[in-house]
Amino acid sequence: MDARWIRTCAETMMRTIFKTFRSLSLGVMGVAALGLMVPSAAAQDAAVPKEAVAELDKALEAAKEGSSEARQRLAVRRVIRDAEKLLGEQGESPGRFPVLELIFRAQQRLIALDDDAEHRKALLATCAELVKAPEEFAELRLEADLLMSQAELAKQGADNETRAEALRPFVDRYLETPVAAKVLRLAMVMALELGDSKLVADLQTMIEERFAGDLEMISFQRDKLGGQVFGAPFTGTFKRPDGKSLRFPMDALGRSTMLVFWSKEDGGEDLIKGLAAAAKENKDSLTGRLELISVNLDGLPDAGESIVRGLGADWQVLHLPDGRENPIYDAYVRVDPRILTISPTGQTALIMSGTTRQKRTSDGDPDYGRMFGSSLARSWTQPRYVAHLSSLMAGDFLVLDPEGGIDPTRPPELKGAGAGPLSRTGACVPEETLRAIQGSLVAPPVRYRLSHADARSAYAKAVQLCRKAIAVHPNAPDLWIVRNRLMVALLGLWKSDADLGKLEEAIAEAKVALEAGYPSGCDTVARLCAAREALRDPDADTGAILDKFVADGGGEAATGPVLAAASLLALDVADRKRFEDYRTIILKDHTENPMMWTYAAFLLDRYHDYWLFQVPFTAGWSYGRRENYFQTIGDPEEARRMVKTELRTEDGGTLRIPEDLDSDWTAIIFSQPGPWNSKRDDGLPPSPDRLLRQLAEFAAARPNEDLKVYHAAFGGDAESVKAGFGDKGAPSPVLIVPDGPDNPLVQRLGILSEDDQINSVLLNKDGRVIVMLSGLAKQSGKGPATLINVVEAADEAAVGDLLENGNLDAAKSRILALAPPFDPTAVDDRGRPLKAPKYSLYHLRARARVYMALEEFDKALADAEEVVQRQLGTDGGMSLRTDELDDSEALRDTIREKMHRASE
Repeated sequence: MDARWIRTCAETMMRTIFKTFRSLSLGVMGVAALGLMVPSAAAQDAAVPKEAVAELDKALEAAKEGSSEARQRLAVRRVIRDAEKLLGEQGESPGRFPVLELIFRAQQRLIALDDDAEHRKALLATCAELVKAPEEFAELRLEADLLMSQAELAKQGADNETRAEALRPFVDRYLETPVAAKVLRLAMVMALELGDSKLVADLQTMIEERFAGDLEMISFQRDKLGGQVFGAPFTGTFKRPDGKSLRFPMDALGRSTMLVFWSKEDGGEDLIKGLAAAAKENKDSLTGRLELISVNLDGLPDAGESIVRGLGADWQVLHLPDGRENPIYDAYVRVDPRILTISPTGQTALIMSGTTRQKRTSDGDPDYGRMFGSSLARSWTQPRYVAHLSSLMAGDFLVLDPEGGIDPTRPPELKGAGAGPLSRTGACVPEETLRAIQGSLVAPPVRYRLSHADARSAYAKAVQLCRKAIAVHPNAPDLWIVRNRLMVALLGLWKSDADLGKLEEAIAEAKVALEAGYPSGCDTVARLCAAREALRDPDADTGAILDKFVADGGGEAATGPVLAAASLLALDVADRKRFEDYRTIILKDHTENPMMWTYAAFLLDRYHDYWLFQVPFTAGWSYGRRENYFQTIGDPEEARRMVKTELRTEDGGTLRIPEDLDSDWTAIIFSQPGPWNSKRDDGLPPSPDRLLRQLAEFAAARPNEDLKVYHAAFGGDAESVKAGFGDKGAPSPVLIVPDGPDNPLVQRLGILSEDDQINSVLLNKDGRVIVMLSGLAKQSGKGPATLINVVEAADEAAVGDLLENGNLDAAKSRILALAPPFDPTAVDDRGRPLKAPKYSLYHLRARARVYMALEEFDKALADAEEVVQRQLGTDGGMSLRTDELDDSEALRDTIREKMHRASE
């Protein structure tokens, strides 16, 4: 065995690995103390010689006490010899793996005492056997597996980049095992040591998806990622002085929250005094959008409630047991006094420097009024965004029919379950009562623009009507319809007012309703409330509760509403992995049922998708660029949503969708009819003129005229709408949406803020939604950039498909029509040099691939180089590295390689 690579492995990799395992408590040192770390039932049932291994482990520990290194080596060798004898007795049984692991540790100890080539060779041989352990022994094989892979890389003379890349499959092998969190921490340390920022970012993403709310993982990242800002959900259960508990993120979802961590020392009282005074002055603006919560660190019996109330503040106050020694303090706070902002989706920004640094008044005092003004200007505190989330978290969509009203024989819950109609008798709740209750619940998008007071009033009215109906018709067979709406209204008040008592009322109502019984599939609201109660237990197995919720709702056959409710529960406890799993199933199988239109539209909305797990932090010029980039990227929707509707045309006819669509693409821009605003804050809706003209110009430049553009107005008539464009005329045909915002199309597409923002949709010829931009996105500030990017990304994909299928001529014809070569000697009719066109990166990449297939490598490389340089500029402007840059560099490198081979 080559001594050089053995030495490299022993001295470099083993030192790094051993150090890392010790620092992360990952190693399996001390088998007896850790109960042999056999995590699964299958392993527990195996004939594992626990007592014998434990005795050998004690002997290994005792070897450290030898009076000299020679005696220590002798004792370790004796342990190895006895362990090998025990191993021989195990044969092929699972019991051999704990023995192998003990031998592995003993051999490590021996190498530390005697760095001999034969010892290292024996260690690697043990590793080779230990890595054969099945999943239930993942903990035991972990260190051996890593050492084996790194030793092999050392043997090959791999550089840091190769070592970092080898960590990826290593991590993948353990992501679905009980040691996933430990492996991610280990890989993160190694990636940082290797200087691979892309791997570090990818590992952070894995942590966000699987262990975002894990306090140990949050503290680990704060320790290792100094100088960065990263996000994590704020999790934990805290008691109030009245004995009731708040569960985060559950109790904070649907509105922004400021947690104020303070002590009577170090200026904490001054902080809450200033905040309380400013909060009172800004109460009307803060209500329903931003809640302040006090967390005292002094262990005061009343959690500092008397101090807070003495300042005139009605904040909720929470205990933090053990104050600064609490793991929550280490994970989220570390320096106090500190204000921790939580977004309406439960995320908080962990900023490595600074604590409560605030803007100052002219007198030099902290200006908390300006701080609140700044907070209320953020994306995550905008009234309609908060209102939308609050409505969703309350479960409004579970009892509201997107097609309007209520049919007492087929209420929304029954439609969502796909069940047949109810039979009505004289004992049922009267239809007029049901319609009055249903009418008190405000449907979207109107719900999202209600003031806090009006939203609260609507929920309170629904509660009143429901309680009256229950009192008057206690034995009605369809009383469950009323109870569901009562629970949703109570949840709405819980979210609107941060009133824990309303949640408790909803839970109590759920227990009564479940006891009374439901038609099949109609109990989702009640089970949602019951599950929320179970999840509030700080010792709850949240994953098991979520799995049971879905299983009780049908398991693999669960309906869309069941999965939607489950995804809300996943957000309640910051279980991003399960949320993403439920989201995937919903978008694959449950977008066509009208009862899922509202929730599916939320899952697909680009604005919500960006901010759902985003860090609530926007300081610096790069953050706005990031938001714009990711919201305008050319990816189509992940779901298959089909539109079937009719819109009125200019001539009084009808445009039927999809029957009358005759282009590959149809873009429809929705707006209010004129008059449109001409200056800022004049109270009028925005004009679609600029957006429509840019999109119409893009469509006109398409070589095959494969894109049609329409302007659809919510009301008015075609002539008055066209008149709004003035002398320039309408840039595209005008359509009228029948019944305006009450048209079911609004619910189908998830059109938001239709009264004061532009909404856009891109359809294919079959009427499938390719991308939908709600009013929240505000077209991302760059006109029709998103729609154009989606079309051009589809061009690139189409060219790629042609190349893959061997249709080179067709691929060439298509891309050169979209991005024709430029002649640098070309002039206009006056002899002036023409300016080179600037093609999109989608088209340039596609053209580079075509040129590469044609073996015109100079042209291919020129296009690829331009793509890389432009993407580098974009990424630099965002201070991050995108997947698009990686893909573009890979294309460029492939072209270079082919070019080099062709020249040989």
